[in-house]
Amino acid sequence: MHKKIIDISVGISPDMLIYPGDPKPQVETIFSIEKDGAKVSCISFGSHTGTHIDAPSHIFKDGITVDQVQLNGLVGKALLLDFSTNGELITGSNLKVASRRFEHIPDITIILLKTGNFAYLDKSGAHWITRNGFTTVGVDSMSVDVPSEMMVHEQLLGNGINIVECLDLHEANEGVYGFMCLPLKIIDCDGAPARAVLFLDCFFQE
Repeated sequence: MHKKIIDISVGISPDMLIYPGDPKPQVETIFSIEKDGAKVSCISFGSHTGTHIDAPSHIFKDGITVDQVQLNGLVGKALLLDFSTNGELITGSNLKVASRRFEHIPDITIILLKTGNFAYLDKSGAHWITRNGFTTVGVDSMSVDVPSEMMVHEQLLGNGINIVECLDLHEANEGVYGFMCLPLKIIDCDGAPARAVLFLDCFFQE
């Protein structure tokens, strides 16, 4: 029997939304089937385009790069919490209350925040995630931080917690899932686009 999978990745295209100031994605046909017998494209985009993973070198001068990120922390059992009607900031208290009814489920290592693309973590939320031993936090907004700030990035990446940004969570309801998100292995880079999925019926789920 096939496992049911929800693709929670944002596709990359020239007309997609990007973080203000980031390079605009481009996809250009270099070879065509008609002229060359096969189609080949040249693609260009920033390292934090679409669904992507931030490496510690994104904000720390001596931080590890995305090709060095340990993949074990990006695969596992995930708790998805819905804050889409919460307001602008997600606090530690918000996370504590929302996660309470899932406390009986063991081995949750990843937390995903459905915000409706308009909410961010505050520092207390980042501290709560750190204290509770999560390996990865994922959000559907373009950043975990309030625009122009990096305090949450510093707290999470500085404690070895992976950050996945720009997820597409509109088809996923609150609950527990299997999760996998693997970045492109771009050597010495500060981040990379990734394909992220949720598993509905597999060994990750209770």
